Amino acid sequence: MDIRLLGPLEVAADDGTPLPVTAPRLRAVLAALALRAGQEVPVADLAERLWGARRPSRAEATLRDYVRRLRRALPPGRLLLLPDAFLLAVGPEETDLGRARDALRRAHLLSAAAPGRAVDELDAALAQWRGAPLCDLPEGPLRSRELRAIEDLRLCAAEDRFDLLIALGRHGEAADELLAAARAHPGRGRLRRQALDALSRSGRDAERRAFAREFGAPSAESGRPAHRAAFPPGDAAFVARGVELARLRGWLTGALGAPAVCLIDGPGGVGKSTLAVRAAREVEDRYPDGMLYVDLRGADPRNAPLDVAEARRVLLASLGTPGKEVPQDPASAVAFYREQLYGRRVLVLLDNALDVAQVAPLLPAEPGAAALVTSRKALTGLGRGHHLHLRPLATDEAVTFLRSAAGGGEERGRRAEWAELAELCGRLPLALRIVAARMAARPCWRVAEFIAALGDERRRMDELTADDLDLRASLVVGIDHLAASREPEDRRAAAVFPLLGAAAVRSFSPGSVAALVGCSPGEARRALERLADAQIAGSPRPGVYALHDLVRAAAAWQAARLPRPGVTARLAGLANWYLGSLHRVNGPLALAEHYRRRYQAGADRYPQGRLFTSVDESLPWADEVLDDVLSLAHQLAGPEHDTGAELGGRPLSAFALEALRALESYFGMRLSWRGQRRLCEIALEVGRRTGDRFAEAAAYGQLGKAAGQQGRGIEGADLLRRSIALFRSVGERTEALAATLNLVPCLGSAGRIAEAVELAERTLAEVRAAGIDEFRPQLINNLGRCHLFLGNHATAHRLLLGNYETAPLPYERTIAAGVLAEYHLEVGEFEEAARWVNRALGHAAEQPFDPFVVAQQRTWLAAALRGLGRETAAHLEEMQARAVLEDLNHRENSHLRVRMDEKHSVI
Repeated sequence: MDIRLLGPLEVAADDGTPLPVTAPRLRAVLAALALRAGQEVPVADLAERLWGARRPSRAEATLRDYVRRLRRALPPGRLLLLPDAFLLAVGPEETDLGRARDALRRAHLLSAAAPGRAVDELDAALAQWRGAPLCDLPEGPLRSRELRAIEDLRLCAAEDRFDLLIALGRHGEAADELLAAARAHPGRGRLRRQALDALSRSGRDAERRAFAREFGAPSAESGRPAHRAAFPPGDAAFVARGVELARLRGWLTGALGAPAVCLIDGPGGVGKSTLAVRAAREVEDRYPDGMLYVDLRGADPRNAPLDVAEARRVLLASLGTPGKEVPQDPASAVAFYREQLYGRRVLVLLDNALDVAQVAPLLPAEPGAAALVTSRKALTGLGRGHHLHLRPLATDEAVTFLRSAAGGGEERGRRAEWAELAELCGRLPLALRIVAARMAARPCWRVAEFIAALGDERRRMDELTADDLDLRASLVVGIDHLAASREPEDRRAAAVFPLLGAAAVRSFSPGSVAALVGCSPGEARRALERLADAQIAGSPRPGVYALHDLVRAAAAWQAARLPRPGVTARLAGLANWYLGSLHRVNGPLALAEHYRRRYQAGADRYPQGRLFTSVDESLPWADEVLDDVLSLAHQLAGPEHDTGAELGGRPLSAFALEALRALESYFGMRLSWRGQRRLCEIALEVGRRTGDRFAEAAAYGQLGKAAGQQGRGIEGADLLRRSIALFRSVGERTEALAATLNLVPCLGSAGRIAEAVELAERTLAEVRAAGIDEFRPQLINNLGRCHLFLGNHATAHRLLLGNYETAPLPYERTIAAGVLAEYHLEVGEFEEAARWVNRALGHAAEQPFDPFVVAQQRTWLAAALRGLGRETAAHLEEMQARAVLEDLNHRENSHLRVRMDEKHSVI
């Protein structure tokens, strides 16, 4: 079907044949339903649209008769009779109004990135109008209400088009059209401003002055409605949120048949109110009967939220209605409020709403009216409205705003410094505004000096205060509301908040917060959900919660005022939970018994923590929390934490050592060298200060292993020798032997092959004597490779083949098969080399593997394929190996490479 409303009413079948809808009342019914195509239209609503207050006594029966007659004229299945409503089953593309709206929606999406295409869409939208809409319908409420809204839609589309033409430099072609439009619609201030702008840009100054004189009197008489005095002014200095503004403008100008309701939510300081006022001011010409504003005080740290009755009185006062005229009875007051708004096209801005109960009674119900609502919570319970979830500014927007408001640019600091300052402000408009005000008052200060002032998280809240702008108060007002609530869950959430600032970690889960606070995971989850609902915490994905940087600073500021002994006890709970979880990360891995026993003992010492059922669950979790583990290790490494026995008999400052030991296999698989090095450095620092030689040995051992993995064999060997000596000095023979396993390949990669062979054979003898058979596969793999490099091919092949056949673990079989492939390459047996590499890659797929080993295997396969004359396949394997290494090098800032003309060891 095709129904055309934007001109004389026309209706056609799918093949274009006109349909016989000629009776005036039937045409009115069809138009009313088509204006809400695809929606249920209640019988009472349809009667109101057709007759208004003059509805006949048998209106419902009459309507049903009209609809039955209309159904016979339309294709089957298009007009549905529901129990108390009717529905015209047509899509947006089947009415000219729907097509126009779709084109406008596309234009709004394209306006920023592709303004030329947006103009084309607006042209397509405006082309849908064929004259005066609904001009051949009978007089009545339907025409009087809908015509005004449809005309507004057309004019807003035209105004958007003129804006884009001017922005594209096409002001010359737009000027005459704008003059005609502005004269045809003298009440449209936006058209007048556009006409003046186009004339000015076109150099037509005399015409511009004449036009300004011509419209001086009309604009004084009718340019602005009377009911705008209390509405806040727009902030011309705020340059940001272009995408969000376009979206709001589309919602506010594209709604017909029902009021537009736009719900803006976001955390404190994110700029909700500023955006709402700007959006309202941009479309104010659409609402000639009033721009009404009330601060509902849901985010006021000093005053209680307004109750509905008081808010209603404020809004009615803006309309000129004295408070004494408002009925005292609540039900009568609601009806009175609706009566005052009846027939008026007003925009109501409900700023800083607390909840749905405060907002719902204040929303306008008239078609053509609109409401903008700002709130920290997402007001999903309203059941209608467009939701805009506001987040901090993008870095470029934040820097632009900061520079423009503060004054200065490169002479005050490099762009990277401006960006760092914006990040310290969390890219929150309120914080940026405060810092910009302080910078403007200190024009000789450089950006670096403000960075230094904001660098201390605990002092940052004190710095972010200027005149009547207090970021801390804005951020924690939600906490105050929760603390004052009658709900126990709300009060618990308020109590949890400062403890989130006491810990240096950036993300939380119900389990970690339960350990931190000392409650059950269920209670912790409900508290975190309360904080998320109040926009105090964010939840990037289910089960994970985080505080925005500046909210964290506010929490840290509160935490600094808590009694220290209690905070230390809570940090100990969190540290124990992390260590229990980190040890359990290894549960699903296939590991040598030495490591399996260590991790099981750790899990027994730290009974709290997460459980993992698969490698796909455990290793990604460790990836996610590694930065938090490092932050917590740094926090707990201070001398004040050297006493006590909070960590399974060790002091809190031993957290870095305990985490390092729990993560050794993880580091070996993921090659997260930067995180590993930082944890080693913290453990070394604490170990040296406290005289803990075991801690020093463990740190040197992992640093040496990592150096060997990165090709720094001599450095790795020196570190590992220190580790071995320290382990033996404290009676840790098994740990010393485990470190020796990594020393052998370090010597080999440094070119000290004979020394590596002697050490491997001596260590094999000690391992056999000690009955530690689990160490033999790794030693034999590296010993066999050393013999290969020395040219002892038969010895190498015997050792490697026997090792492959008896190796119990996927890692050991992978290494053995790979070195066997290397052996066959060395002796020119390319088919065998390819077979062994494919076998190695098959074993590597049995569980996650370190990327360097996989890249080396693919390089060996490339060499085998090239030896067989398969150049294209060889090139593809080399490309895959290079991609793996490039990713690793980029992530870890390393410079690994794999070449066949070099000898590489395997750890």
